[in-house]
Amino acid sequence: MKEAAVRRYLNSDASFSQVASEVGCCVWSVKSWVGVARKHGGRVKSQRPDDRDGDEKIALLIEAASLSGDELGAFLRSNGLHDGDLKRWRADAAKGLSGLVATTGGRRLRELERENKKVKKRLREAEALLELQKKVQALWADEDDDTVSS
Repeated sequence: MKEAAVRRYLNSDASFSQVASEVGCCVWSVKSWVGVARKHGGRVKSQRPDDRDGDEKIALLIEAASLSGDELGAFLRSNGLHDGDLKRWRADAAKGLSGLVATTGGRRLRELERENKKVKKRLREAEALLELQKKVQALWADEDDDTVSS
């Protein structure tokens, strides 16, 4: 949506407010997106470090590895990064190279968590039924003891 709004603004005579109303957001968002796009040569770059794709992260890691001190600080600021982002990306890259990255993805994990939740619910119900059955048996056993046999 951001890219479409920026393209619409840059490639037409539309104003910020016209583009904002077409996209369904506020004028200040469109102005911000266009400003970021102009800063990065017409490309809309994400404001958040983790929204970048893998190729961009690797390129940033390689470029950052050659810098130190003040140069690294300026590089991080210009790309909207923190030192922790680079450390996390390095760790993720090392996990990927060692084969520790999950290939099944988040969908399978959510599916297993959902199934686990259902099984736990069934277990609680079964435990409650067993307790109820024990109480009923205890009540019937007491009644049998109170009756007089002839």
